[in-house]
Amino acid sequence: MAYIGNVPAEKYTALTQQTFSSPTGTSFTLSQAVTNSVDIDLYIDNVKQDPASYSVSGTALTTSTIASPSTMYCIFNGKAMQTVNPPDGSVGTAKVTDDAITLAKLAPGTDGNIISYDASGNPVAIATGSDGQVLTSTGAGSPPAFETISRLVSETGSFTRDISTATGSQAITGVGFQPTALIMFVGGGGAGKASWGMASSDASEVCVSHYHNVTADSFEHWGNLIRIEHGSGVNYQGNLTSFDADGFTIAWTKNGSPTGTVGCKFIAFK
Repeated sequence: MAYIGNVPAEKYTALTQQTFSSPTGTSFTLSQAVTNSVDIDLYIDNVKQDPASYSVSGTALTTSTIASPSTMYCIFNGKAMQTVNPPDGSVGTAKVTDDAITLAKLAPGTDGNIISYDASGNPVAIATGSDGQVLTSTGAGSPPAFETISRLVSETGSFTRDISTATGSQAITGVGFQPTALIMFVGGGGAGKASWGMASSDASEVCVSHYHNVTADSFEHWGNLIRIEHGSGVNYQGNLTSFDADGFTIAWTKNGSPTGTVGCKFIAFK
């Protein structure tokens, strides 16, 4: 199909506007030539003027006297500009092809940041963490965050106990933190006597004791942290009563008349 003039194209039409800086007087110069006064819409102090109140010849605009301060601008009706750029905010999701947005089109960010979503579903930048931190969930309705993960902390130590001492408690300090678990190795109080035990954060405990007499070895399982056997009905038991700020406390129970001193080695875990 033939056309007179420009061939129509799939373009957006935008009117051109000119703003006059600090307008005073009666004579002004337009940024582009027009034929007559109806080719522009003139606004003074945001009020549209009657075309009969001003005259235009080419780029020369003549108005009645304008006092300062005033605002003045015009819109060129006689020269609409075509552009291949759509107006701001006019492109919807349906107009964008899937996988069409490349990294080059994303706004610059901070090195190390990652993109997530906030409680409203809007994109949000997660601030860069420190060396050694990991990205963790902060729960529903909250963006993830870089946090320092808990790591296993342990400390070894030792103490002794005279097992001829009467029943009572013994506080072990100097661990440096409040433990949540213990592994205990105990030996002494006579030849062939030993105990291996452990305790957890819920204060449950278990041990295996070794007792050697003249003819045989005996290994037995007990619900204590420490147990030194001296024969039938004679023993010295240690039970964990608490994990403390700087160590732990053991309650000792004496049965019969055991003698000697035991050496206790432990590993405490935070």
